[in-house]
Amino acid sequence: MAEASLRTIDDVVCGFCGLGCDDLTVEVEGREVRAAGAVCPEAARLLRRMDVPDRGPSIAGAPVSLDEATQAARRLLGEARAPVFAGLGVDMAGAGALADLAVRFGGVLDHYASDGLFANYAAAQRTGWLSTTLAEVRNRCDLLLVLGEDPSATWGRLFERLYPEAPLFAGAPRRVVFLGGAPGEKARRQLAGAEVSHLSADDVVAALEALGVFAAGGQPPGTSFGGVPAQDISALAEALRGAHYAVVTWNAGGLAQGDLVAEFATKLVDSINLVTRAGVFPLGGRDNIIGVNQLLLWRLGYPLRTAVRGQASAHDGALYATGQALADADLLVWTSAFRPEPPPAFSGKVIALAHPDTQFDKEPDVLIPVGTPGVDHAGTVFRMDSIVSMPLGALRVATLPSVAEAARGLAEG
Repeated sequence: MAEASLRTIDDVVCGFCGLGCDDLTVEVEGREVRAAGAVCPEAARLLRRMDVPDRGPSIAGAPVSLDEATQAARRLLGEARAPVFAGLGVDMAGAGALADLAVRFGGVLDHYASDGLFANYAAAQRTGWLSTTLAEVRNRCDLLLVLGEDPSATWGRLFERLYPEAPLFAGAPRRVVFLGGAPGEKARRQLAGAEVSHLSADDVVAALEALGVFAAGGQPPGTSFGGVPAQDISALAEALRGAHYAVVTWNAGGLAQGDLVAEFATKLVDSINLVTRAGVFPLGGRDNIIGVNQLLLWRLGYPLRTAVRGQASAHDGALYATGQALADADLLVWTSAFRPEPPPAFSGKVIALAHPDTQFDKEPDVLIPVGTPGVDHAGTVFRMDSIVSMPLGALRVATLPSVAEAARGLAEG
């Protein structure tokens, strides 16, 4: 048997974290896939594939054919009174097929990374916001305010993407201020061309609220706020007001009071915009949550955390969150194609359209392993700023169905 030739593929798009990096180099040898060159650890881990047979379908842990697994899953869907379609780590084609499945059988739709999204929604609903895009931050932002912990632990190339060496419009020096946790070594390395400072805060919400008052021309009572001296917060407010284009960014999903951080960040930007230009840049986008949310808005008129029953749909950001919805559910349809994310604990029946490397505490009633978009098959995802869709290409010959193919199989018959 001839040895498989080694192929090097440039400009590969990564669909895992929401940054939409499109400059990866990947080596493919037979069905083995590995990242080459400089790449973030998350992309390297999730792109890695060995040239070994993929796990096959199963019923309660016993191997079966794909047809048998599909028929068993279809029976469970037909018998269910209150299904929950959760996980939803899928590309756009998979999201559309799962939405069709929910419309046919009824059920709640939610993504496993939606906590941060809905924390931001809560702020936007109360105050509205002026948001910016990745391109605008890259090319125009001269003062970036980062709230909470260093986000580069989750978005490995974030500051490399936000602050390139040669922006189109922003002049030097460019500044980055961390309010909360300190920047790590990776962040400082990526921001080597910028002026980086850190204000350590033990209560980001309190410090941010005071910052908004200072930026609006007020004088809040007190000598420190959230552990930050008043004079430091006042100086930061003046710097924001004096910037050409200030941007405030945060990861609501990683903050205990993410909705309040989002609300006060929005109010701060509103104040700054009276004297200069500013915008918010909320972080998120893991496993195409932005794209799935967009699709449901187009299809149902509601975002994630929506229940479909008959010809009607209803949205409730609290009642239809996965954890709450499962309290009243009798079937969990779990989907995670981008990563081996296991489903939450659930006492009812489970159908899993899952990454073949997923480790389960308890084997699902029906498991249909699926391919990964951007590795096993082509697909489309949305970037975290929601305005750009990114095409994913297939890197190897697939032996597993895509989520769209598996979901359409469940809908037939």
